[in-house]
Amino acid sequence: MRTLSLIALAAAVVIDGGFSTSALAADRHITAVPPLERANSIYLDKAIGIGPRFKFFSAPQELSPACTLSVRAHVNEAEFVNYPTARTLEEFRSKIAGTVQLDPSEAERASAHTGFALGGKDQISGAMCVNLKAGAEARGHCFGTISGSGYTIIYSFDPVVCRYDNITVARSLEARLSVGTRDDREPEFDCATKLERFIVDIDDLLVKSPRNIIDVFAVLDRHFPLHGCTVDVVSDIMKKSKYFRSVGMNGPKVHVFSLSSETASSRGVSVSFGLTDTGDSSYPSANWSPPFL
Repeated sequence: MRTLSLIALAAAVVIDGGFSTSALAADRHITAVPPLERANSIYLDKAIGIGPRFKFFSAPQELSPACTLSVRAHVNEAEFVNYPTARTLEEFRSKIAGTVQLDPSEAERASAHTGFALGGKDQISGAMCVNLKAGAEARGHCFGTISGSGYTIIYSFDPVVCRYDNITVARSLEARLSVGTRDDREPEFDCATKLERFIVDIDDLLVKSPRNIIDVFAVLDRHFPLHGCTVDVVSDIMKKSKYFRSVGMNGPKVHVFSLSSETASSRGVSVSFGLTDTGDSSYPSANWSPPFL
């Protein structure tokens, strides 16, 4: 068995929705039982609030090899669900309830690009699905959740090769993921302290004209997400950066703060993040400025 450690910085905010989870920085121990294993993270996972990712390295008895290859999962703190139009477990289950639920035989005949739901059971939610192609190249995509004590397992799979069996896929993951309690050894710094440290680190990096955007992502992952912030405090601290550019609005509830090292004669890096009316950061990002064409 493979024991993993999750730095549980759980805060993901959709800019138009303003939701974020709230959790202390802490270690959560996750045991993955073969043939399930840790998959590579994606840059900014941590800053956005997405936890460790997992995949199968071979097919378990209950899943076909083709189905196994399509399955991906990750573990988020609390009830954060990174689905495009549902950020909480409650919102996701509500969306499932409002979607036409089909049994496997009906789902197999569903038209391409038509959304439908597959059934769930107990802590396993229904799955939001779509058939993307029909015929010899038939494939699709499903997204489901498994609720745990203080965490949520998010998973996806191809319904075509998995025979439209959401529950078997979920149970296969559930049986091989043991998610422990948090060990609250690391103190959570307040918003002002974290942001002050971010400004020091990002200014130190930008002055060196980084050649790899991944270095900027690493700074964002180290200091985000933020909680318990006020617009005035964030504004005052952000303006201490030599690269401060602007503060604006994205809709009525989100302030957007921007830094940029671009000059009239050289390309630079643009860094931004949102601050919701609940005091939580949303989607920190970094891009080349101007972008490469």
